[in-house]
Amino acid sequence: MSNTTDKEQRLHNRTSFLANIARQLGRDKPLTEVKRPALRHTCQKEVMASFSQDELKDELVRYTETSLGAHAVVTTKAELEATLKQVCLDYCKDELGEALTGETILSASAELLELVSPQALETDQHSVHVWDAAAGFEANVTIAERAKVGIVLAEQALAESGTMVLYSQVNQGRAVSLLPEASVFVVAKSNLMPRLTQATALLHQKASQGERVPSCVNFISGPSSTADIELIKVVGVHGPVFATYVIIDDM
Repeated sequence: MSNTTDKEQRLHNRTSFLANIARQLGRDKPLTEVKRPALRHTCQKEVMASFSQDELKDELVRYTETSLGAHAVVTTKAELEATLKQVCLDYCKDELGEALTGETILSASAELLELVSPQALETDQHSVHVWDAAAGFEANVTIAERAKVGIVLAEQALAESGTMVLYSQVNQGRAVSLLPEASVFVVAKSNLMPRLTQATALLHQKASQGERVPSCVNFISGPSSTADIELIKVVGVHGPVFATYVIIDDM
């Protein structure tokens, strides 16, 4: 099947739509597809290009702790549940360190639920709710608004900027990482990348091969913050006040 036919199936009325635009511009037919020019310099691909996954992990941890005001924890698949449970309980404390009743909302991503049992994170004072697409938008958002912690699985993590890449999907609503006071991002070491260049190249590759790409991609670098006023950084302006990156070292 030709590439043109693939596009026709994915984009409804593509040919007629472009033909109409061409007529309005006084052309007989749409222009041929533009060939991407070869760049003289590709320095954007050279940053950390020689880094191993362990070196990317070390850089991600360093940048996260020193520049983002967030935390990074390295764990294993076997210890992931215990690690996440402790992270959640640490966020569900008052200023004196006393335990408080708290809630966590957990992404329903199939990959995450294969690694983590919601029940394993619960205690008498800490409850866990799993995102339920069937329950509808309002029900899930109501829980996310009152939850102390939101846990999501990141598709990739970018070492250069401490950025987590989240693909929008029905079982992992954006509210899970945006509404709770603390966001916890789980990512496999094998999915660490140097920078935005590699993350967007992967999306371009998927699109070129006719794969369905997510309708929304979120790039989240630590807790919400701004430095708009006199270049003074303020954390917790328009989203989560805290963020923890949990890196699975043996994945």
